[in-house]
Amino acid sequence: MNESRAESPHPQARRRSNSFGWKYWLGEFEARVPRLVIAPVPREGVLSEQEKLRIRDSIATFQLGEQSEGRTLLRFAEEFALRRNIPELPRITELFVREEQHHAAQLGEFMRAHGLPLKKRNWTDSVFRQIRRLAGFEAAVTVLVTAEMIGFVYYRALARATTNAHLQSICRQMCADEAIHLRYEAQLLRALRAERRPSMRSLMERAHRTFLGVTACIVFREHRSVLAFAGHDVWSFRRDCLALYRTVLAGGGARHDLTGRATSG
Repeated sequence: MNESRAESPHPQARRRSNSFGWKYWLGEFEARVPRLVIAPVPREGVLSEQEKLRIRDSIATFQLGEQSEGRTLLRFAEEFALRRNIPELPRITELFVREEQHHAAQLGEFMRAHGLPLKKRNWTDSVFRQIRRLAGFEAAVTVLVTAEMIGFVYYRALARATTNAHLQSICRQMCADEAIHLRYEAQLLRALRAERRPSMRSLMERAHRTFLGVTACIVFREHRSVLAFAGHDVWSFRRDCLALYRTVLAGGGARHDLTGRATSG
């Protein structure tokens, strides 16, 4: 079979439509740019030594994970956009990455103000980055939405694990941002999966839930000091992550492909 022919999507999939909401999401992310300002850390509310010991390693790992330059994701998005004639996608991806970097900068500012050391590397962050590089756009989005769901549950727990009002405010804002990100990523991932046969789609969804569950257990092990203080054990943390999956990705109703057409199954 001719290679270029094999790589080409179905002709109907190439026919572009705004039904998916590309222009909506571009406008949404563009409108959020003015908000990407680092809030100054107030002088009051100094962390106790006990709090520092509890959160310093954990928050440093998540801060590192937020500061990716997104080169791999952007490359996959550009290639996918070119094949599917979706000119908005690279800019949406660029703005999304900028929001993640803003999270890293805000956490970093807080950490420096309270004398918490930053990290340059961590094994879990390295593993996530390597997995994103292994495959194409759909796999990268799958890994990304997994990290976002775990991050959402984690930041809610971090807010309960501290008495510092500014850190609690940062966590609330990050959860609000992650909620927007998850809406976008879930719509995108459902659209990508809608192009597959129902049997393959079901298999991929089961594999994704397994990946999320295993990752949640690993994250709990690495961040036990924060998560256990917030009231979690490994099973409740895993349960909350999987519940978020059901809310975000496993809702009922019609699925839509990337041209906005409803699909069965």
